[in-house]
Amino acid sequence: MERQDKSNFMILHFFTWQQFLVAAVIFTVAWYTMIFFLFFRGKLTAKLHIKTKQPEKLRQEWEEELAGYPDEEDDLIVKQALPEGISEVEAHLLGFSPKVREHDDVDDRETQLGVVPDVLEELKTIFHILENEGGTAEDFVSLFGMVKAKYPGIRNTPNEAAINDYIRENLPFGISDDQLANLWN
Repeated sequence: MERQDKSNFMILHFFTWQQFLVAAVIFTVAWYTMIFFLFFRGKLTAKLHIKTKQPEKLRQEWEEELAGYPDEEDDLIVKQALPEGISEVEAHLLGFSPKVREHDDVDDRETQLGVVPDVLEELKTIFHILENEGGTAEDFVSLFGMVKAKYPGIRNTPNEAAINDYIRENLPFGISDDQLANLWN
């Protein structure tokens, strides 16, 4: 048994690394060429304009009776109509108009949407200070004065009501509607 293993090893001794690599490259190229022709023969014949012979369709006896009816290739189902007011256009015809401004206010909607999260973060900090220090309504009004001075653009906007609701929900003590209304003045 040991002698047979040794003789197999001796056979491999006759090949050099160069011969091995040349054989590996040849087999690899042959393998990928075979795979290429297997998967891409349709595209290759189309590019080389090689016509393949199509098998002839067998005619059935009953097909003659259906000669007056539409072919199977014809679409028998009617396409669904688009809803009223909607039309199909090609992508290159699609465009958007420039933004139209109804009024030129200093406080733009985009600016307000960027400021509101900043105000809410400031309020969270105030609420945290009031909880830890046991603050009162007067402390809140004085701390809120800094927020009001820092963000004057919030005053008299639709976001003011939402911020007031946020204050009412998260303040550690109760606040009246009059005090809330006077916060922004």
